[in-house]
Amino acid sequence: MYPEMTTLAKNISNLLNKNSQTISIAESSTGGLISAHLLGVPGASSYFIGGSIIYTRIPQKNFIKHQ
Repeated sequence: MYPEMTTLAKNISNLLNKNSQTISIAESSTGGLISAHLLGVPGASSYFIGGSIIYTRIPQKNFIKHQ
């Protein structure tokens, strides 16, 4: 894990919890790295709804079209 991202994830976690908000993530070239850091913060289930990794163009277009 990247220390800068771990710190950022903790800050995001604090803000989300403080404001009673949640988050979901759609990733591509990050390959799940953002979700992994957010889920690495204890208590992530209080703010993390879920995430998707859609890496190639055709599935991305299909996913967006069905939203």
